[in-house]
Amino acid sequence: MIHFRYEINGGLERHKEVSMKVKNIMNKQIVSLPAEATIHDAAIKMRENRVGSILIMGEGGKLEGILTDRDIAMAAAADCRDPKKSCAYDIMMTEPITIQANADLEAALRVMNTTNVRRLPVCEKGKVVGLVSSADIAVEIREEINQFMGLEEAFAKHA
Repeated sequence: MIHFRYEINGGLERHKEVSMKVKNIMNKQIVSLPAEATIHDAAIKMRENRVGSILIMGEGGKLEGILTDRDIAMAAAADCRDPKKSCAYDIMMTEPITIQANADLEAALRVMNTTNVRRLPVCEKGKVVGLVSSADIAVEIREEINQFMGLEEAFAKHA
């Protein structure tokens, strides 16, 4: 829960509580590939969709892993892997950390911070329904702060 606090007319306090949900800001465009896809295929799909990660899906739409642009860069540059011969499965993060669609953004940030990830697949009723990133959350929080600052300015004019 994000709390904003401001004072009006010499001490009257007002509070605004904002409980933003992951489902309200997640990216619903799910970009995915099977585990057998090559790293090269994954990089092309990321570029085409202008995303920094791709979900690796198994049979029945089961989430098997997540592959990021950083994973690809490290595999190609640091590990000298051939992108056209190496599979996504070889370098992806297996058992990715997920978050529920109804979770608060505060919970998502806490999970990202404690697990050192920047992207979380979003699940609802056992299925992947989207992806939320730390950048998505930062944009949303910035917008909330800007709205709050607008309130501050309005109250300052009437004080």
